Amino acid sequence: MLTGDLLMFRLQGGKFRIRFVDPDDPDLLLSAERLAACFASAAERGLTRSELEEELELFRRGGEKKRLDGLIKLLTDRTEFVSPQDADYPGLRKKVFSAVSSALARCGENLAAYRESMEKVSGVPDIYGDLPSYERIKSFAPVKPRELLERYDLALAQGMLFYAETLTVKVSDPEPAELRRMLKYMKFFRLLARVISAEDSSLEIEVSGPFSLFGPTRKYALNLAVFLPAAVRLKKWRIDAVLNAGGRKGTLHLDESSGLVSHYRNFSAYVPEEVKMFHRLFSEKSDTWKIVGDTPVIQAGPQDFIVPDLSFADGAGKTLHLELFHRWHKVQLENRLKTLEKQELPLIVGIDRSLMDTASFDALLAESPALARHLFLFSDFPGVETTLRMLAKFTAG
Repeated sequence: MLTGDLLMFRLQGGKFRIRFVDPDDPDLLLSAERLAACFASAAERGLTRSELEEELELFRRGGEKKRLDGLIKLLTDRTEFVSPQDADYPGLRKKVFSAVSSALARCGENLAAYRESMEKVSGVPDIYGDLPSYERIKSFAPVKPRELLERYDLALAQGMLFYAETLTVKVSDPEPAELRRMLKYMKFFRLLARVISAEDSSLEIEVSGPFSLFGPTRKYALNLAVFLPAAVRLKKWRIDAVLNAGGRKGTLHLDESSGLVSHYRNFSAYVPEEVKMFHRLFSEKSDTWKIVGDTPVIQAGPQDFIVPDLSFADGAGKTLHLELFHRWHKVQLENRLKTLEKQELPLIVGIDRSLMDTASFDALLAESPALARHLFLFSDFPGVETTLRMLAKFTAG
């Protein structure tokens, strides 16, 4: 991901235009190849951050500095660093500083003797080994030159979405599997979205941007940025956003002609740890219900799509779905409650306690008792016992 100071764009006539690179440009391909080779070589030699920076300065002497820094940032993100020693460096510094006066008096102007004395006190050659510049490269994930340039262009677009007030995603003639995958990405990254229009050949979705929210928004901005490659995977897509970049407001338009390439390959391969644990515990504790591998997208109305987080099936062929609402999903929750009051759906809804407290939950059920078989509260992620209890309540109700 690129930080704001590394973004390359201009605002002209109220429109933001990103300064993308050409992944086929021979000079840029050569620069990308040399930069990647520099990181690979540094990893093989186990250089420190400061030693790597010294070698990178040779590249910064020519070319466009901001663009080079952007490529370097992406390569640094692919690099794993480790501290040189497992030592209590703050404690060692305190120990050394306490011994300085006596060492100076004893060694006088003999600098070599003073350094030797201090190393004996600390037991390490440098008491600042815990600072980032002393971290050594443990590994580097290789990348091809063209792939690096494609990732750079995508990172520029992702960085711009940090400043979004609103964002509209429109997909045309989507394949069902690709559309389902994009909606699941949107759900997974907990984005605030509503369907504006849905037709047989297209779907238009409005997504709230970080600048339209109250309170801390950095996490949400990151979620919006990492969602972009999911939309880019589609064959025909269009994104229109309203941006507020440092007080400068304008619109941004992107579509399949922008040349962006997604690096997402298999989303289902990534499963968060809490979900893995839930799957394991659920299989151990449930004899009746099994977790269904592929959750469907349920169309509850012309502009109402439900993307379950989990689906469950029993031995009798009954299938129930679980949908979770987190702190940012207030409007979506209100819409879902209205849907459940109008029609019966095989759906259990979990509400994070950061979104609704116990008193509000009890008041809701008192006003709409029929929702009791659908709703429950959870913190962070639902427990297996609670989920099994809700499945039993729903089937018994």
